[in-house]
Amino acid sequence: MKKSIFIFIFISFVTLFAQEENDSTYCGHQAFNIGFNNWGISLGNSKIWNGIRLNTSDCNLVTINGLNLTFWKPGESISGTVNGISIGLAPAASKLNGITFGLAAAVAEDGMRGINLSGIAVVSDDFIEGINFGGLALVSNGNISGINIGGLATVANGNLRGLNFALLALVSQNEIKGLNFGGLAMVSQEEMTGLNIGGLALVSQKSIKGISLSALALVSQENISGLNLGGIAIVSQGSIYGLNQSLIAIVSNNNVTGINIVGYKTEAETFTGLNISPGWLDVNNLKGVSIATYNKVYDRQDGLAIGIFNVVENLNGIQIGLVNIAKNNSVWTKVLPLINMHFD
Repeated sequence: MKKSIFIFIFISFVTLFAQEENDSTYCGHQAFNIGFNNWGISLGNSKIWNGIRLNTSDCNLVTINGLNLTFWKPGESISGTVNGISIGLAPAASKLNGITFGLAAAVAEDGMRGINLSGIAVVSDDFIEGINFGGLALVSNGNISGINIGGLATVANGNLRGLNFALLALVSQNEIKGLNFGGLAMVSQEEMTGLNIGGLALVSQKSIKGISLSALALVSQENISGLNLGGIAIVSQGSIYGLNQSLIAIVSNNNVTGINIVGYKTEAETFTGLNISPGWLDVNNLKGVSIATYNKVYDRQDGLAIGIFNVVENLNGIQIGLVNIAKNNSVWTKVLPLINMHFD
């Protein structure tokens, strides 16, 4: 009797079966399952399971809740959702939620959320959210958000938000926002906002805002604002605002406003604020103070220019230098040594 009861219990909890789908052309669902009603321990390619699941290569998954351990790359059909812990050579599913670790890769078709780690790459056709590390790269066709570290590159076709780090490059087709570090470069098709550090260059198709540092250049198609440090140059098709420092040049197609410290040249439509340069101020309008070897103002100066050579078309202020030229002064005071002035 006891033996019969034992056999009955064993049969109830241990089943050997094959879950087949007539329309499956890629793989079957053979599994040795210890448990009942899709709960327990599953050895094989069970498509629905709750608990612990061990399989060689996942294919045509539906839903797995718990621990999913795979030993080889996924099959040709990546599908389903894994909620919990996914570990293997290359865990893959439509959606990965929880903790995912892939020795070579972690791959999601419709997004992954949680702690996502891989020795080589973390890749998603949709979003990646959470704590994300790819030994070589993080790559998403959607957004990447959270703590995002790509050993060489972090690349998003959507937004890149959070703590974003890559030894070579951070690249986004949309905005980059947060604490952002690209060892060589950061490139954004939209705004770049936050603490932005690019080893060689920061490049944005729109605005750069915040604290922005680069060993070579800050380049924007729109405005640059904040604390802006470009080792060689700061260049904007829009305006530049804030504390701006560069060894060679600060160049804007519109206005530069704030405190400028530049090694060679400041070039803008209008400069407003304090400009300090051992080189050249080259602007249409000056509003404020410029200290440079050569101050060239093509239209109007409202304020003070200090240099060796100071030239302005319309002076409303003071020039101090070796040669001072104010073309709107009377004939005897157009060119004066040491000091020149004119007030409207």
